[in-house]
Amino acid sequence: MEEVDSIILHFLRQLNLKIDDNVKNMCDVSVEFIIEAASKCLNAINPSLKVPQKLPKGISHRIEVAAQIASFCKDLGYKNDVGYQTFLYYNEAELRQVFMFLIERLPNEGKQSSVSASLKTNQSTLMKDVSNKISEEMEKIWVPHCCKPNEQQKGITSIIEILFAAKNNVHLYNTLENEKDLIQKLIHIQEMNTNSRDTKAQDVEMQKESKLKTEAFTKEHNKTLKELKETAIVLRQKLDTLESERNVMNVEYSQAQVSCEKVEEDLKNVINILNSIGITDENSEGVSDEVLEKVQKNINKLHAKSEDLTSKSLSLKAEIENVKQSMNRSESERNKYKNMLGHLKESAKAMKEEYGQKEHLRNQLKSKYEKLRGGNKRSIYTKRIVEIISNVDKQNIEIKKILEDTRQLQKEINILEGQLERSFSVADETLFRDAKKDDQAKKAYKLLALLHSECKTIVSLVNDIGSLQRDIVDLEENVKTETAKRTEDTLEKIKFDIAKIKEET
Repeated sequence: MEEVDSIILHFLRQLNLKIDDNVKNMCDVSVEFIIEAASKCLNAINPSLKVPQKLPKGISHRIEVAAQIASFCKDLGYKNDVGYQTFLYYNEAELRQVFMFLIERLPNEGKQSSVSASLKTNQSTLMKDVSNKISEEMEKIWVPHCCKPNEQQKGITSIIEILFAAKNNVHLYNTLENEKDLIQKLIHIQEMNTNSRDTKAQDVEMQKESKLKTEAFTKEHNKTLKELKETAIVLRQKLDTLESERNVMNVEYSQAQVSCEKVEEDLKNVINILNSIGITDENSEGVSDEVLEKVQKNINKLHAKSEDLTSKSLSLKAEIENVKQSMNRSESERNKYKNMLGHLKESAKAMKEEYGQKEHLRNQLKSKYEKLRGGNKRSIYTKRIVEIISNVDKQNIEIKKILEDTRQLQKEINILEGQLERSFSVADETLFRDAKKDDQAKKAYKLLALLHSECKTIVSLVNDIGSLQRDIVDLEENVKTETAKRTEDTLEKIKFDIAKIKEET
């Protein structure tokens, strides 16, 4: 029965009823919940029914609500006995039958989805119509109320209509002294109306002329703007070319300056060398050949030393480059390892985060699974029902086998009883014949008769024991059904309600 209760509670949860996860049997729910669940089921079956979803405080009103729900169940075709007591002083079995009946009558998911889809389509079409209407109104040009045509502000032009209106208005009619004043005022109003119409016509003509003038002015203005734009584009192109030429000239000038500075530095170096040797502008004319030879020798020595130094520097440079290459290689390897470590750390962090997310997801799914354990879909429940039916069929087959076995045993017992009766009768006849002649045979005959009577008493006692056991089983089942009905609790509830009714009266 717990499985049936779980199916009922599942369908009630689908009707947006708040049920605790701890509730697993129909006996754990309250009367208020039962009334609410029954009313929601009836509303889902037939939305036109007006069923109260909450129990009132008064006992008489409660009985009325429960009786109304019971009558609706009877109208739907519930064949068993149902009344206000089935809901207020409920019995598990009866309540289970009522809710199973209501759940069977619930509309299918397809029908509900079609109804909701039709509602959604109607809502979407209405929203589209509203949006189209708003867009049309927004696209229209807004005109102030004072500038609107004089259709809605029509004055009373005819004097007869004005007189009729004035006569209807008692206050206005009393204020005017006579009809002549009234007629003069009305004529003045009519003239004002005609003047206003003429002025409005003039305003319309003036607006048309101003529109034509503004259109012509805008055309000329557009032409001049186009010409100015074209000239501006040409001038910009020329300016760009001039700027590029100026940049090129600046680069060339800077290069020439750098070359001049280099030449000046070279000249300064040469002058310094000559001064160190002893050649100046004053004694340059009296330079001897010896000095020149010495200079040449010194220059050759310097060349040789410079060559040695250059060779040494080249070898040192090669060594430095080798060391640098090895250092670069080691640094590149270090960088590689560092990058690998960074990637590994990032991947470890990502994996940690992913693990945390998956753990959180697993916990969520676990909690959902625990909530929805035992099946939360109709297909699962139908499978379970099919399994129960198959188990019932198996049990029926086993019961049939047991009945056949009992019949066979009964047949065997009957056969054995017949054999015993025949053997007793044969022994009785033989011993009765011998008892006339022998005393021992008489004793044996008496013992046989005693044995026969005792066997009969034993068989009758065994039969009585079997019948008593059957009666005990039936009584135990009756006790279980009576305990399931909870008659004591219902009686206490009835007593409490009677006391409340007495207090209300």
